[in-house]
Amino acid sequence: MAKRARIITTALLLATAAITPPGYASDSDPSWQVCTRSDVKALRFITVGEATLSRHDCQTNDIQTPPLRLTFRYFRDVPGDAFAKAALNFLEKNLEPTEFDQYQARFRQFNSHYQDISDGDAYTLTYRADGLTLALNDQPLANETGATFARYYLRIWFGETPYSRSLKENLLDQ
Repeated sequence: MAKRARIITTALLLATAAITPPGYASDSDPSWQVCTRSDVKALRFITVGEATLSRHDCQTNDIQTPPLRLTFRYFRDVPGDAFAKAALNFLEKNLEPTEFDQYQARFRQFNSHYQDISDGDAYTLTYRADGLTLALNDQPLANETGATFARYYLRIWFGETPYSRSLKENLLDQ
């Protein structure tokens, strides 16, 4: 019986490893330290969730330096297309037209993985040297390679025209 349980456990671990993008670790990975937190607001006054910025070393000040993890835990239902539309809107606001045009198809493909969420769900964006991974409740949904893509995508929250100035300031501890 114990041998069968070990075989099943091993099979599950191998299956998980096969579908998990390289470099992705779940929120429960102890190497991630929560550095800062902020409320996530809709229309600037309705709290819809909480965001955390995590790193392996919270003393790192450069937002462009991986590894970095943004987690957005929500307190209410939000349709997936709302995330996709807002992301594309803020990418266009924060990139030069040539940069946006060059990456627009990749942004749309990445954003197509957003799903409808409910109270308690959490999206995680993990930025590593090799790219960006989107996960929902620790289940990877999309992985896009390239540091440039990741840096551009993070401008949604950390660009000159971010989704929320207060969220940016709180997460960057400014």
